[in-house]
Amino acid sequence: MANNKKIISKHLYYNLSRRNFIKGAATGAVIMGAPAILKGLTRRAKAESGVVRFLMTAPTMIPGDWSVFEKETGIRLEGEIMKDDPGLFLNEVLVNDAGDRFDLISTLSGAEQEMINGEAIIPIEHSNLSNWAGMPEAIKQMPYLKRDLKPEGGTVWGTPLAMNADSFGYFPDKLGEPYPPEAVSWSLVFEDERTMGKSATGTMYYYLEECAMFLKGAGKADINDPANMTPAEANITADYLISRKEAGQFRSFHTTFDDQVSLIKNGEVIAIRCWEPAVKEAQKAGMTDFVYANAIEGYMKWMHACYIPTQVQDRGNFEEVYTFLNWLMSGAYAAAISPLRGYVSGRPDLGAEYAKSMGLGEEVGIAIQEVQDKLKNKFSHEQMWFTAVPEHLQDIQAATDRVLNA
Repeated sequence: MANNKKIISKHLYYNLSRRNFIKGAATGAVIMGAPAILKGLTRRAKAESGVVRFLMTAPTMIPGDWSVFEKETGIRLEGEIMKDDPGLFLNEVLVNDAGDRFDLISTLSGAEQEMINGEAIIPIEHSNLSNWAGMPEAIKQMPYLKRDLKPEGGTVWGTPLAMNADSFGYFPDKLGEPYPPEAVSWSLVFEDERTMGKSATGTMYYYLEECAMFLKGAGKADINDPANMTPAEANITADYLISRKEAGQFRSFHTTFDDQVSLIKNGEVIAIRCWEPAVKEAQKAGMTDFVYANAIEGYMKWMHACYIPTQVQDRGNFEEVYTFLNWLMSGAYAAAISPLRGYVSGRPDLGAEYAKSMGLGEEVGIAIQEVQDKLKNKFSHEQMWFTAVPEHLQDIQAATDRVLNA
C-alpha cells in the first residue's frame, strides 16, 4: 500500500488512493481495511428516482426530521448516522466505499483534504445552487469548502450544513459571573476554585486543543496554534490537565452528548465544556439560569459540510442531490436548525425571511438574529478553527490518552 506524504496548507495529509490505509485517524491507530460500520444500505449502480441517501456524523444536524424537505421537494431522504469520529468516517469513505451506498456525505471540517486526495469526492458546481450566491462571504471563503483559492473563486468541494463556535456552559448566578454577551474565562472549566470537582470536559483529542487555547489565551503556555500543536505543545497541555485532574478539578470526562446533558440536569457540574445543544436541552428542562459562554480566550470553531461522492457521476441523480444541497442552504433549514440547536446555517438571512413569511413566531426570529450575531462576533475571534487531521494527530491523541489514564 502506498504511503506518499504531501504537504498542503501547513497540514500533513496522506495521499490516499481509495484502497490505501488511513494513518493518523482520530483513534491514533492505523486503520487498514477495517470492516464497514454501516451495513443497512446496499451498493447500487443506478439511483432510485426521487431518493437521496445521506451519510452524516452528527444527529444534532437533523432539523427535528426531514419531513419539511420531503414535503417541499417531493424527494425522499434515506439518512444514516455514524459516530462523529473523523478517522472512522474517512475509513468508511476511502476504504469501504461509502459512495457506493450514499449520494451525499457530511462530516466535521478538516477531513475534506483526505477525500480530495483519495479522489472520493468531486467538485461542486455552485452555479447549480440558487442559494449559494447570497451566502455571506465569511462562510464562502472558509477553507473547508474551497481549495485553490483564486480571485475568481477557486474550486468548491463542499457546501455548509451547519457550523458553530463551541465554548462551555455555566451557571452565572451560582458563580457570581456575568451573563452573555459579556465574556467569561475558560478558567471556570479548568482551574477555578469555585468549580473544583464540579466541572467537566471531554475525552476526544480536540478537548486537549481547547485547553491549549485557554493556556495560550491566558498567557500560561507558549503555544502557536492550538488546533495544530507540536508534540511538545501537546505534552505541555497534557501535563497541565493531569495536574488539574489530580487536584480534583473535574467531576468527569464525558464521551457523548447524552453524558453532557445528564451531568448538567443531574446537578453534577456548574461549568462544563459542552455542545450548545446540551445547554438548550437543559434550558428546555427548566434550567433557564444555565447559559452558553461568550469566551475570552476563544472558541472551537467548526463546520459540518456536505460533499458529493465520486460514484454519483455514474448514478445519474445529480438533480436530486443538488436539490437537497440547495435546501440545506434554504430558509426552511435555517429556521429549523438555529432555534433547535443554536447552529449557524449557510443562509441565516433566508431563515429570517422564512420565519416571518411562515408566521413561525418571535422566538424563531430571535434565534435567527442570535446566530447572525454569532457569525459577526464569535466567528471573528482569532482562536481557533478546528481541523480533523492536524499534522501531529497521533502525538496529540497520545497526550490525550495520558490525561485520561492518569
